[in-house]
Amino acid sequence: MKDVIDAWNAIGQAEERYRETVRAAITDGVPQVRIAEAIGRTREMIRRDAMSDEQREALKRTEAERLRKRRTGEE
Repeated sequence: MKDVIDAWNAIGQAEERYRETVRAAITDGVPQVRIAEAIGRTREMIRRDAMSDEQREALKRTEAERLRKRRTGEE
């Protein structure tokens, strides 16, 4: 059971390291398109991956509000 828990925890740590590394690469001038092509993700995915937790939460709230408005016909 400990191996399962350790493996699960490693996923979160690896994801955070990946996101930090992507942010650093973009800051250093590596084009998002190069990163996307190298790892088989879209540029939009890379853009979102590079966001801070706060930015990701704000984006989720914005998207949820947009969907709510669309469903209720407010747009």
